[in-house]
Amino acid sequence: MATFKALSRGSQIVLVAGPLLLVSLFFTWQHVEVDYGRAGVATVSLDGWDAWGLLLALLALSTVVLVALQRFTEGELSEDVSWPTITLGLGVAIFAVALVKNLTDAGSSWLSYGFVGLAGAVLVGTYLDWADGRKREKPALEGKRRGLRSIA
Repeated sequence: MATFKALSRGSQIVLVAGPLLLVSLFFTWQHVEVDYGRAGVATVSLDGWDAWGLLLALLALSTVVLVALQRFTEGELSEDVSWPTITLGLGVAIFAVALVKNLTDAGSSWLSYGFVGLAGAVLVGTYLDWADGRKREKPALEGKRRGLRSIA
């Protein structure tokens, strides 16, 4: 638990919201009405496992694994690759796929909008890690003034 608390806030968010998003695919994402003619109409609850759901699961799994590899392993990842930018791209893709899935599903349940919120949390977590990495790479100009002099 001490190792988890030592992580950045963005990594903590990704490592909590990512697996929750994977588990959410087993819950009801939509309610579809099936008309059986004279026999009546039935409402069928469908989980999140369709083509969009599979893509969402693969993206979420790859993001969680990449963040875990960056934060928990002793092995070195290539310095030539901008890993925070890649995880940010994966976070954007997760949110976009979850949003498209929810908007294109017929009869989306109210709970599926919460699952899109989980995808948004993954996006926020990857953004926080990306912004933190940018701050460390290019610190703000401290104390440098150009063209201004103190008169006093």
